[in-house]
Amino acid sequence: MLMQWSTDSVPAAVRFDEWHAACCEHVYALTPQRQAHQPFQGSIARHQLGALDVTDIRCDGHVVQRREQDIADGPGDTYYIYLQREGRVWFDQRGRHCVVEAGDIVIADPNLAFSTGVEDRFDFRLWRIQRERLRPLLALPSGDLPMLRIGREQAERHLIASWLDSLLHHHDHLTPQNLDMAVGTLCALVASSAGAAPEWREHGQLARRRALLLRVQQWVEQHAGDMGLRPQQAAGQFGLSLRTLHQLFALSDCSFHAFLTRARLARAHTMLCDPASRHLGTAEIGFAAGFGEVSTFYRRFRERYGMTPGELRAG
Repeated sequence: MLMQWSTDSVPAAVRFDEWHAACCEHVYALTPQRQAHQPFQGSIARHQLGALDVTDIRCDGHVVQRREQDIADGPGDTYYIYLQREGRVWFDQRGRHCVVEAGDIVIADPNLAFSTGVEDRFDFRLWRIQRERLRPLLALPSGDLPMLRIGREQAERHLIASWLDSLLHHHDHLTPQNLDMAVGTLCALVASSAGAAPEWREHGQLARRRALLLRVQQWVEQHAGDMGLRPQQAAGQFGLSLRTLHQLFALSDCSFHAFLTRARLARAHTMLCDPASRHLGTAEIGFAAGFGEVSTFYRRFRERYGMTPGELRAG
């Protein structure tokens, strides 16, 4: 489900007031403040993904508070993952000042008051996880989850971000059961970064391995056209031993070599269906997809798709 809202259709004089109302409805109860006199511009796009929802927010800069009164008026039943997409933003919470750069992630509890602002524009993505899914996994001695910044240079950030991206782009193809499992893995990743309860730490380690496998698979798909691609290169890219690399792929339904072949076949299939590649022969497409031998390409293609490359193109 996708919901989109924009100030474009709102009279200029009441845009900021309408923005406030839209944020309270689709994000959290907030208290925004703005001194600029030019017409305000902002947009909200919200996707519902089972037990998750993801909201993209772009708007002109201003200061936002989530006060104790806002929390009392609209307590959150989620935790959230904040991904800064462009620019720089600051947060203040309980005397702590945090600056978040593009690519950084913040994990936080909406039921703890905070303030935030930006000089230019807000541009971020907000993932919300149902509180009941994540809370049991967390070790929270005080009962609170203060804001936690995970910088773009940290390995945990890449694992969480790649898992989130995969959920967003592939959720339509997941069964409800598999989507629920993917959300469970996300919760374990977040808990591992924010502090997992002792009984869930082993689950967090497994989630990290699954997320690392996804990053390796994405890298392999990007480089599948290289005929010389070997497991050693993928392992070196992520600082892994060959043994660890193969152990990661043991978590999936195929080995490294089987996944690489599948990625090359998918690349060839896309090229064969692309009018921009009509000038290339089927053998040339096989080479471009990463196959070193035409006979191997034809055989694997028929096994995968039930037809030859030429039959796909002709059909």
